[in-house]
Amino acid sequence: MRHECYFCHIKTVESLICKFKPDADTAEGFIFAVHELLAANRDMANPQLATQVHRIARQHLDNGNLYAAEKKEANDLLLGQYEDWKKRVRDTDDPFYTAAKLAVIGNIIDYGAHSVSRDISAQIQGFLQQDLTIDMRGKLKEALGRAESVLYLGDNCGEVVFDKLLIETLGHPNITFAVRGKPVINDVTEEDAGYVGMDRVCRVLSNGADAPSTLMDFSSDEFKEAFYAADLVISKGQGNFEGLMESDHPNIFFLLIAKCAPIAELLGVEKNNMVIVMRQGLHNANP
Repeated sequence: MRHECYFCHIKTVESLICKFKPDADTAEGFIFAVHELLAANRDMANPQLATQVHRIARQHLDNGNLYAAEKKEANDLLLGQYEDWKKRVRDTDDPFYTAAKLAVIGNIIDYGAHSVSRDISAQIQGFLQQDLTIDMRGKLKEALGRAESVLYLGDNCGEVVFDKLLIETLGHPNITFAVRGKPVINDVTEEDAGYVGMDRVCRVLSNGADAPSTLMDFSSDEFKEAFYAADLVISKGQGNFEGLMESDHPNIFFLLIAKCAPIAELLGVEKNNMVIVMRQGLHNANP
């Protein structure tokens, strides 16, 4: 575990204690339980550690949906702007590019350790002024044209509204949108997907897991079957990237913002750069 990852998990603990203000004994128990986890599992993959940290948080804070208010706030904000964004996509010269870029930008809506601002609208406007640092949308478009089935892996609430807009723009007849099996951070669940109307534009499938990532060892058999049967997997967000960057699926595209230095270094970009990259192109994305 890199030191940045250690401090990332500790930041999560600190932010949750500030949010819920538990009594001293509860806070102490939470802190030491996470420290023990991290000390005993230095070689565990980061998404698995994050899963365990949030299980500990839910137990010690006695709350099964720690970011429920933030999730609804983000979904309501983007739903309120949805028609304006839809018109903006429709009126551009390249609706596919605009919708894909918005879907990537939506990845900044993060209430976990990588959260830098609660002003979602300001963040979106800032990222709209930037270009994609790695831009393999041409290859993604070609892959979509060949694929009979597409599995789209969702990430965060709020962001899911832009995912819905991209899926509508793609117009593919066989897309499944995958969500988390249980609430974790502000990640999208079946309930959240239904709230924004995702179930009206495509099939919605739970992965059966409580990880803030896609971890095949934790996922349901139904999800595994859908994953390997899909001709194309579109993976949104850094959490999904961390869980799947070594996947053996032959056709995965990652759409994300590199929110921390270790992931930025792995991708060969700067922190907070936006990318659309295929898994096979990770090592030569920036020639």
